Order: sequence, then structure tokens, then C-alpha cells
Amino acid sequence: MYRYNQPPEELRLPASLGLDVGPEADLVIVAWRQVILGFSDPSDFVEDVRDEFKLPDAVLAAAFEAVLAARREQQASFADAATTTLTKAFIELNARGILALEGFSCCAECGARDIHELLDTEQRQRGYVFYHQADAEHLVDHGHVELTFGAALDQLMEPEEYQRLLPEGKQWWFEQVSVEFFRDEVLPVLADYGIKVEWNREFGTRPMLSGVDFYAEV
Repeated sequence: MYRYNQPPEELRLPASLGLDVGPEADLVIVAWRQVILGFSDPSDFVEDVRDEFKLPDAVLAAAFEAVLAARREQQASFADAATTTLTKAFIELNARGILALEGFSCCAECGARDIHELLDTEQRQRGYVFYHQADAEHLVDHGHVELTFGAALDQLMEPEEYQRLLPEGKQWWFEQVSVEFFRDEVLPVLADYGIKVEWNREFGTRPMLSGVDFYAEV
């Protein structure tokens, strides 16, 4: 696990919650994982764990708030030191007109659909890369992640030319141009940050990044 995601030593819940050591430890583990993934809403936490712990909602919410407060205090001491190389690479991609998002949407399919609503046509963003929330959970545990990518085809072609394409033509061009987009515009930035990428240069394969970490401010 990324060292900036490790919990503080002796992280305990308030004694006023009246929890035995075992349930307290289990609750801390689950709450800490939610917090390092970037979740900060106690009500969402309560919904997620209510059936597992069989404790009053008020106790679950208070436990989460205590863990969240500990994380925020911890993060205040990190400053910029905790920023990952992957986050730095994504910041640069965004600066270069490529929409790059971490932990975006629930899955690749929903993300690929929803991200088009975020593309800024005025800034003529040329494409996007992202990994979704389930990817983020995998990244926390394993130190590698797969990306979804795509070119903003209507930004890379003349509008009249794009509109003349048949639907199947648009899809074919989208796949071809997306591969070129990732190869020529995304890969070099990732390489600049020392991020290793395994990819067969095919649109249907998600590039896998290794030796990377996930970190979220709460």
C-alpha cells in the first residue's frame, strides 16, 4: 500500500461509542479504506456497512467521522509530498488539452459514456483518459491500473467531414484515431513521469500502468 495511505498508529474510535475491541478494529479498517478511496460522506458509509455491522446508524456515522477527521489531520502534514506520479502526469495531460480523470464513474462503460459530457469543446480538448472507481480500488491494493481512452473525433476533424461519416464510419475512425491519440499524446507524458505502460496498441485493450499509486484528498 502507498505509504501515504497507511493509517496513523493507534487509530482508535471514541470510547463514548461503547464498542468492544474487535468490532472497533473491524470498523476502523472498513472506514479507513473508504476514506483513502476519497469518500467523505458519513451517510454513504452508513448505507454501505449497516447490514455488515448491525450497529445503530449514529454509531456508524460517528465512527466514520472520527476516522475521517484523523485522515484530514494526517493529510495536513503531508502537503504536496503525497501527490503521486500518476496524478502529476494527469495534471500535465489536462494542461495539454487532454481530459484526464482519476476514479471517474463506476465502470469503464459508464465512464466512456459520461465523459463526453465533460469534454470542453471551447478549449478543444483532443481526447480523454480515465480510470474508474473499481479501478481505483484495484490500484490501492495492487499498484497497477488500466486506463480507458478515446479521441474527441469531432475536435480532430473538420465538422463538415465528421458529419458526413456514416455511424459505422465514425466508429472505425474513432478507434483508429484514438489509438494514435493515446500512442502519440498520452504515452510520452506517462513516460516522462517514469510510468511503465503495457499495451498492444489496439483500441479494444486497455493500457495497463504499473508501479503507480492512488491518493485522494478528503
